Amino acid sequence: MKMLNFKALMCLVFSLSAMALRAEAGTGLEVTEQQAIALFYQRNLNLIAANFNINDAQAQEIIAAAIPNPVFSFTVSSLNPNMARQPYNNAPLPAVSPQIQQLIETAGKRRLRIESSELATEAVSLDLKDTARVLTNAVRRSYYSLLLAQKVAQVASDNFERFREILRVNAIRLKVGDISATDFTRIEVESLKTQGDQDQAKSALNQARADLLLLLGWPENSLEISAVETWPEAKPEIAKAGQNQLAEQALVRRPDLQAARVRIEQAGKMLTLANRLAIPDVTVSAFYQRDPGNFFTDSGGVGISVPLPLFYRQEGEISKARVGLSSAELALKQTEQGVQAEVMKALAAWQSANAIALRFETAVVNRIETLRKAQEIAYQKGAVGLLDLIDAERNYRAMMLDYYTALANRSNAWADLLMAYGEEVKL
Repeated sequence: MKMLNFKALMCLVFSLSAMALRAEAGTGLEVTEQQAIALFYQRNLNLIAANFNINDAQAQEIIAAAIPNPVFSFTVSSLNPNMARQPYNNAPLPAVSPQIQQLIETAGKRRLRIESSELATEAVSLDLKDTARVLTNAVRRSYYSLLLAQKVAQVASDNFERFREILRVNAIRLKVGDISATDFTRIEVESLKTQGDQDQAKSALNQARADLLLLLGWPENSLEISAVETWPEAKPEIAKAGQNQLAEQALVRRPDLQAARVRIEQAGKMLTLANRLAIPDVTVSAFYQRDPGNFFTDSGGVGISVPLPLFYRQEGEISKARVGLSSAELALKQTEQGVQAEVMKALAAWQSANAIALRFETAVVNRIETLRKAQEIAYQKGAVGLLDLIDAERNYRAMMLDYYTALANRSNAWADLLMAYGEEVKL
């Protein structure tokens, strides 16, 4: 059963997450993207709460499969108010009659209820998988935000250390009169700016850590979490697929669509059940009677009772079931259209973000690094002035921040594409 397979997947996730949870209290922990997702499955309260819907659906299965209990009755008759008086003490004893009744459901109603409840459980389990799909995207995005914050903090720290070194060297030059006080002041001001940038980057890094920890439900004493500095790689079977191919695969893979199809099947069962409710159920009864005052002291009998559907033939229930089936079919069509739109938008966003990141990787990063080193050498040799050096450092910092932002945007777009495509998380 699909629900059991999903439970096995969740057990595997929990076991892997226990392996990932290896940091001691108060110590730092470096996690990969997959480890962060595993920890999320283990600790996230929304996902755990969604599992209670499965338990409720399983309880409904038990209720649907229940067979009506027999009804036992015991009747005492032929009671005479004078039988307790002395002259009547030889009067016959009252008659007693035990009876048992059993309702027998006809036309396969119980079987239809069982099948309907099983489909409801399957739909709820698919809803849980869809919840995991959406929330996994949130974990991925928060993880990439932390990774971006780490990169920004690293650039800010490197820039600050570089200006500290420039400031130290030029302080020596100032003492020997090789640089003017005005130029030295400019370097001091720029160094203070880089220190402010470093402080802001550290604040943003702590905020990104807090956001991820909040999403993971991390213990309060484990605040030094960090992301492994590896951006996700696009899978060729998804990245190179066309829009129509991805949309067709998403229509098959997405758990929300699977749940919508299951609910249509369930609504069909409920409509069949509503039609069959017009067929009366049968109540079979049997009794035994002992009447000392009768010529035949012991007797028994059997009976059968059937309600006659003369005035009401479940028209309301049938109409309601038809509306439920139509609503389920409409919901499926709307979900299919939404999935196709999501795939189209996500693919376009990823292709655009990927193109921007590739341009940085192939044409910008190496050139800006070479330009910065060339400016430093030229400044040391006196070929360029202080302002040229400061501009080169500023441009390098701005370009690197744009580059890492492009990588983060591409990663977020890739996560959105995986969510729209309906890829299951593999740990």
